[in-house]
Amino acid sequence: ERIPLLAGSAKMGGERTMLPPRPLHIRYLVLLLALYQCQVGAAFTSVSRRSAPAAFVLDQSNVLQSSLILSATGGTATSISDSSTPLKATSNNSQEAPFTHSDIEWRLRPQKGTPLLKRLSLRAASNLIKLDCFIRRKDAPPVLCPKGGQAVLQAYYRPPGSPRKKQIARFGISTVRGPPAPPIDDTVRDTFGIEQFPLGGIGVAAIIYMFVEEEYRKRGIGELALEVISAIHAVQGCDFTVLVADDKGSGKLVEWYEAHGFKRAPKLQNMMGSPDGNFGTTMIAPTAVPSDFFCRCKIRW
Repeated sequence: ERIPLLAGSAKMGGERTMLPPRPLHIRYLVLLLALYQCQVGAAFTSVSRRSAPAAFVLDQSNVLQSSLILSATGGTATSISDSSTPLKATSNNSQEAPFTHSDIEWRLRPQKGTPLLKRLSLRAASNLIKLDCFIRRKDAPPVLCPKGGQAVLQAYYRPPGSPRKKQIARFGISTVRGPPAPPIDDTVRDTFGIEQFPLGGIGVAAIIYMFVEEEYRKRGIGELALEVISAIHAVQGCDFTVLVADDKGSGKLVEWYEAHGFKRAPKLQNMMGSPDGNFGTTMIAPTAVPSDFFCRCKIRW
């Protein structure tokens, strides 16, 4: 009797023999990979190095830095802290030690107001990406930003004696490279001495807000967050980070940002929605990522 050649059969020595069916878990795995191909593009943004107008290179200080800044400073990186060393948190409370990245779990989540179904879709896509990397024996991307243009960076910390981590800070950021604009070009030219720009112009991303729970302030969480945000923006192909510092005219917040690499950008006041400084002082800083940063700092996405 002739046996039809099915997907689970093979021909050996002129005779057709039936092969055992694929295990059920293999079928599920194939289905998951098919879903992965559909979900990833719709859930997360990815940046191609070829598409980024400004190339990112490792300088002599082993810092991933926009080539625009390197060309203007003669190869010396200008990171958030104006040095190639990681930021060191300072504390005014002698009883509480300053935080380090090993104390904090960073989570990158979609912006507030994202529908629950969209959040679940993002979580599924995230798990599928990690599964795909595990199967292919590749390292998962250090950062993937949810689509939508904005995200929330959350800081979680486990207090001594507590079984669970608690959210102690959150930071709203934009996650896509903004379009070029003459005020940005003028600011970069005046502030950093750059005369030649790439064909695609200068790309910036923004810090929208920064909030730290009161009991955890003055322990360096803000400095650590600036490092993480700068790294995220650099990975997303942005050359600079911009923000509006509103300290009600006291100048203390502006000075704090200046101490951590930001410079005043008066030509961006109107573009950032704060004409004449009514809602704060606009500031700008170049993005940079130390080569070992993602070994010291883990970001869950």
